[in-house]
Amino acid sequence: MKRKLYFLMLLSVTAMMSLNAQIVYELPEKKLIDFGWNSPFVREYRENMKLYESGPFDGLTLKLSQEVCNGNVFMVDDWSKIKPQARENEKKMILSLEKSKILTDNFIVIYGASQMDWFSDKDWALAEEQIRFAARLAKSASCKGVLWDPEPYKPGKNPWKYSEQEMAAQYTLEDYYVQVRKRGAQFIKALQEEFPGIVIFSLRELSDWQNGSPFSGALLPVTSRENTIKELENGWWGLHPAFYAGLLDGIEPGTELIDTNEEAYYYTSALEYYAIRSALADDARAFVPPELWSKHASFLRIGHAISADYIAGNWLGMSPFPYRLTGQGLMMKATDRAKWFEHNAYYALRTSDRYAWLYTEGYELVEK
Repeated sequence: MKRKLYFLMLLSVTAMMSLNAQIVYELPEKKLIDFGWNSPFVREYRENMKLYESGPFDGLTLKLSQEVCNGNVFMVDDWSKIKPQARENEKKMILSLEKSKILTDNFIVIYGASQMDWFSDKDWALAEEQIRFAARLAKSASCKGVLWDPEPYKPGKNPWKYSEQEMAAQYTLEDYYVQVRKRGAQFIKALQEEFPGIVIFSLRELSDWQNGSPFSGALLPVTSRENTIKELENGWWGLHPAFYAGLLDGIEPGTELIDTNEEAYYYTSALEYYAIRSALADDARAFVPPELWSKHASFLRIGHAISADYIAGNWLGMSPFPYRLTGQGLMMKATDRAKWFEHNAYYALRTSDRYAWLYTEGYELVEK
């Protein structure tokens, strides 16, 4: 009996020691990603990998070639003209890439400019074909996933502005919300099927609507349902919350969806980095169907942007931003601008779940 009691005590002590050994865990490693005008095409990355590895980044964003539509997954008319050989050539280029020990967190870039009608199943079939193609390439290149930039660059049209949709006279805003939500679920399903465990590095989701944003409509917190609906009906990003709801409909365990908060370009205080976490977790639920609140809470991941050009004052006079935003960098001494950049880089990384990203329009890496 004594031996049995001693054995049970020994097991109990061993279990407690094991528990004590596991009560403190390693925090996620923070990583800095590069995205901007200088982001390399796959061929440029392959030919200059050692040079790109000399930068301060943990990962790059790789652009697909013009021959395969540059990753413009909603530009369906262009995609319908792409030859199978062009796709095969891009695939071969991807497969020829070496795996970098430094640039461990690369992403293939896909964009949101559109030639698509949300209600056309034919259009969506072409869009999904491109989405799957990009996801397969990202997986083959040992990337973490895709960088999703939903901004509608020209010459495409804006898929998110209700009044610009081809069928707006036939379908209400509510009709479009249902349809765009459906497409969001199909979008993420296609990515997940081709690339299980994919990271979707989205430059903007519900961070579009934060208070203080000079680029988007500052609708958070929502104080009037009626006025908010009017804003969404006319807003640049008005249909985007419906797409996000669709992403939540279709997201599966293992997929990482990150709102990387492009609006953080304009931050000037530490408080803004902390406040957006509260806004997205709490206020942003006004744009999330209640049946998806638990998914929103479970899958919400946050990153932040840093803009070297904005801090340097290179966007002086850019419309529609007020002068106080575009010109303040030029009012500072170079040393103060450097401190501001350091401040934003620190808090972008400090308050992200894993990733921050640097946006630039002009720098280039040079060999030492």
